[in-house]
Amino acid sequence: MKRLSLIGSWKRIGVQAGLLAGIGLAFVGGTEPPTVEAAPDPCQLEGNCTFKKPLFGIILDNSSSMNELFDADSTRWEGAVEALNQAIAFDNGYIAENFILGLIRFGHDPAPQMPGTKIPADSSGLIDGQKLDVPWYDDADPDKNYIECTNGDAIIAALNAVGPPSGGNKTGIGTWTKGAMDFAAAYIAKTKVDHPADMNKRAAILMVITDGDWTDPTGTMKLMPATQDPKITAGALWMEQEIPTYVVAIGDANGKAFADQLAMAGGTGMAIDAVNPQALIDALKAVIVKIQKDVVSPICTPGLPRIMVLLDASSSMLNINGGMTHAPPGQGGWDQARDALAGDNSLFDVILNNNNPVENLVHLGLAVFGHNAPAEEKLIVQYGPCRKDNFEWALDPLTSCEAPGCTDAYGKPKITWTFKDGSLVDPMFDDKTLSHMPKCDLSAQLPNACIGSGTYTHLGLNLVRNNIDTYKAECSMMGAEQPCNDQTEFINILVTDGVYQMGTDAQVQAPLEAMYMDGITTYVIGFGDLLETNAAKLLLNKMADWGSGNTEDYYDANNQDQLETSLKTILEQLTFDECCSFNNCSQNPEPTTNEPDPEIVDPPDTTTGETDTDPGTSSTSGDDTTGGQVTATTTTASETTDGTTDPTVTTDGTTTADPTGDTDPTTTAPTTSASTDPDPTTGNPTQTTQTTPGGEESGDESGSSGTTVGVDDGEGCGCTTDTAEGKTRGLLGTLLAFGLAGFMRRRRRAS
Repeated sequence: MKRLSLIGSWKRIGVQAGLLAGIGLAFVGGTEPPTVEAAPDPCQLEGNCTFKKPLFGIILDNSSSMNELFDADSTRWEGAVEALNQAIAFDNGYIAENFILGLIRFGHDPAPQMPGTKIPADSSGLIDGQKLDVPWYDDADPDKNYIECTNGDAIIAALNAVGPPSGGNKTGIGTWTKGAMDFAAAYIAKTKVDHPADMNKRAAILMVITDGDWTDPTGTMKLMPATQDPKITAGALWMEQEIPTYVVAIGDANGKAFADQLAMAGGTGMAIDAVNPQALIDALKAVIVKIQKDVVSPICTPGLPRIMVLLDASSSMLNINGGMTHAPPGQGGWDQARDALAGDNSLFDVILNNNNPVENLVHLGLAVFGHNAPAEEKLIVQYGPCRKDNFEWALDPLTSCEAPGCTDAYGKPKITWTFKDGSLVDPMFDDKTLSHMPKCDLSAQLPNACIGSGTYTHLGLNLVRNNIDTYKAECSMMGAEQPCNDQTEFINILVTDGVYQMGTDAQVQAPLEAMYMDGITTYVIGFGDLLETNAAKLLLNKMADWGSGNTEDYYDANNQDQLETSLKTILEQLTFDECCSFNNCSQNPEPTTNEPDPEIVDPPDTTTGETDTDPGTSSTSGDDTTGGQVTATTTTASETTDGTTDPTVTTDGTTTADPTGDTDPTTTAPTTSASTDPDPTTGNPTQTTQTTPGGEESGDESGSSGTTVGVDDGEGCGCTTDTAEGKTRGLLGTLLAFGLAGFMRRRRRAS
């Protein structure tokens, strides 16, 4: 089956020349839409958009049977008018702003061989069984300009003006549906002729709303002769021009084979049955969402910026009091950063120039970095729309706190986190979303503070750079779910509470400058009051220069309010296609489908090879390399977080430090990297710098501003120093109920 998109070409026009000529005469005079007030802002004209607004033709049954009762309080006609009113107002007037709307009403032709005939029972202007109440453009305009933004109101005004079919009588006007389809096909052909500059790049979509069996032209013979079957025209439009026809069946059309056959021929699967007025309202909204996803959004998506937030996940983000104490809820840098990224008034909620929140306008991703052994840099969630729930869940300490390794996410060390994939466990996100927390290991010198994760900034930057290359290769492929192109803007936002000391200037500079050479700016935010030394400021500015071609300074954010302000300032520098507000995350956040999720089965036990049937108890540790659920092993106080026993005995019989960077408080061992020794007076660790066999110098980060006191970052603290080098919501659920499930995107797992 063909994809509902603008890919491909208008193949040929399959409409009879006589009909085309006749319809041209029908458009001369009397086709201007009723006078209406201008649509309110922020409706943008097509010249400000990166896409051509699709043509959307509503074909409405105007037969007398539409006066039959729909429910106890309204007729089918009244239900249809109300449903169209609500559909046009739906999502802040989405279709009026982003489509070129048209309205055709149809009945029957009392004298098929005589052009220009009227129906005796009709006073609404049907000629030869059809009436173009609201055209896509003014035929009298020499430039044939499309009518934008106001046609939604024009349709409502037209329906109010014409009143019910045949004056409310239940007989007098028939249902020649093929005549309406032929009329629409001819109008599409004429539109193409009048707009050669469209160059086959403008989509057209039709939606038929009908309450009964189709008839012959005179309205007397139902479902015969076969030459009058409307599926003939719908099939030609779909097969020859990729123009889909949606069918909404009400009243006597409910559940009828002819309605399904018309929809199938038109490339949209089954007809949508609406058994009552509310179901009709929901059905029309579902069609709008479907068209938005399959036709408009794929064309507009490349214009939406991709923003990757790279968050410092060193252990100092969990501490307060100069790095001396594990922070209570809401007070540590980690909780405050999480709230700035995904809480109230967060990154996602910033309002930009077209009066839309950021989450509707960009595709956001999240990555973290920490220590190097084992590697803690991790892609939390890939670029995508409506990621606020993903961010909030992934960074929540409670998400990764699971007994017995964790019984209090804010308690004293040691805490062993259990990392999870939110696409495999509750909340069952559509896209792979990994939880993460900095290590909160125990230090004899700082028994109330978390240690274990350092500040290997260059590893996080390398991850982001490599991910962009992979993502671009995938999203530039034809048929990509979230397409991109050479004009798609990518930016990074680095949020760090510690200057890097696990890595050299060259290691940090290389990925920043490489990404900038590829057109990707990295904005740097120094988060926390431990970065107030001159050396720290100098290093942060160097990073900002490398990431921006010397055009940006770093942002100084000492607290959550300043972090939120910094994020807002960065976002306000971006430019957006003012028409591309195609996500509505308030109505359709992640997860986005009602599809059943796969049964969750833990990977085989790494020791026994057996499958653990209790979710969340796998012995897998560290980063997710298999695409399955990620968990951390619960360890005793004498074990490291990867399950190995500290200290490690080497092949020559000597004892070395644990490769994770953790320091066993009961063991003293020689090491080839930075180490800490307790101050004989205070008991706090002091910094010791040693040269590694590779010739690199490894330093540590200070636990307080302006001093060199603190747990060594080489041992996984992530403190600072003054050394310069160092919920399924929304209307998509209705698609299942109304038969469109087969056309929804399938759940896609990132590999």
